[in-house]
Amino acid sequence: MRRILIPALLLPLALAGCALFGRKTLSPYANAPSLVDVAALSKFNGQLPLVTIPQGAQNWAPSVKYAVAEALKINKDAKFRVYVTGPAAAIPSVSEQQMAKLAPEAAAVADAIAADGVLPGNVSLGASTKLPHVPTPKAPEIVVFAK
Repeated sequence: MRRILIPALLLPLALAGCALFGRKTLSPYANAPSLVDVAALSKFNGQLPLVTIPQGAQNWAPSVKYAVAEALKINKDAKFRVYVTGPAAAIPSVSEQQMAKLAPEAAAVADAIAADGVLPGNVSLGASTKLPHVPTPKAPEIVVFAK
């Protein structure tokens, strides 16, 4: 009886360790999009954030390079939009000041995208407190879209 009972109890535990933990695919870089997300670019047509860079992120270049390369595999003429976004303040000028601090870094991200082989005309910059299909962040951040 014990021989049957032990495997019966251990089998569910072993299977629980094999359970899928979501649709995310591990990527080689921190904050890089999963391959599932990159493949979805063609379906969502530029509405899916390719990369999100929080304020204060130090080493975003490998993630951007990886994401751009994967997007270019899907569409060699992809267009990239780099936005600075942040929470809306009661006074609009406060939001502008908070987002303006990230403007030089957003320009560096756009330059890095162009350096990765994207035509400069296919890279644009912008800023907005509200972006479609993106939840409003708690702090200013840079969001990169591909289309």
